[in-house]
Amino acid sequence: MKFVIALASVLTCAGLCFGVDAPQRGGNPAGPEAVATNADIRYCFARERGLNPGQLPQSYLVAQIRVLIAYRNSGSRPLILPVERQRTIYEGLKADEMNVFKEHLALFDPAIKVMKRLPADVSPDSPTSPRNDVFTVIPAGGEMNPPLLEEITLPVSREGALKRYPDLRGHKVYMKLRFVHRDLSAALKTELFDRWAAFGVPWTGSLTTNTFVFDVPSAPQAAPCVDVPTPAHPAQGLVNGK
Repeated sequence: MKFVIALASVLTCAGLCFGVDAPQRGGNPAGPEAVATNADIRYCFARERGLNPGQLPQSYLVAQIRVLIAYRNSGSRPLILPVERQRTIYEGLKADEMNVFKEHLALFDPAIKVMKRLPADVSPDSPTSPRNDVFTVIPAGGEMNPPLLEEITLPVSREGALKRYPDLRGHKVYMKLRFVHRDLSAALKTELFDRWAAFGVPWTGSLTTNTFVFDVPSAPQAAPCVDVPTPAHPAQGLVNGK
């Protein structure tokens, strides 16, 4: 089921997302906006993975959500940003009462290390030639291509021994995502500011998307969950016009 995401809130910047359009050497320019533009959702019954299939707990209903995130650069210079990032999901039954949704039971998520030198597959003369998965460039007045495709599995109706999950059936669910992109050391950022001046300016920081909302049916149609391959270029469907 596809649904349109209305822009219920605007971009929120935090951490290193600050500055002016004409950054100082080694500084941080104004960052892009992260906008959730389109999503689809399906429901299925998931099971915990275990060693003995005969002793697995009862399956539970989940929502599998795929949401497109556009990074938009409204500045006058292209932005060069590290692709690696950490994701935090906020969700709740009210827009002003969203909490962090822990996707895993681990107490702490491993932090991304600060990049002090360029990886071997990145040229010191260009952020994107040869092609690599480390950096991307967002043109001035344009969007990152391709956009981010984020996949989220959210329990809808589940009884857990270690954690209590709210029953989301028949409710509106509010959600937003926060991304913290890998930081660059001050020395590396200053070096790249000079070396990559012809391609844009380096940016690192954190971005929070607009809040999006979807309705969970009281009795969702669902089948057992299966792994579905993600296409390289998913269908856009209905996209908010902004």
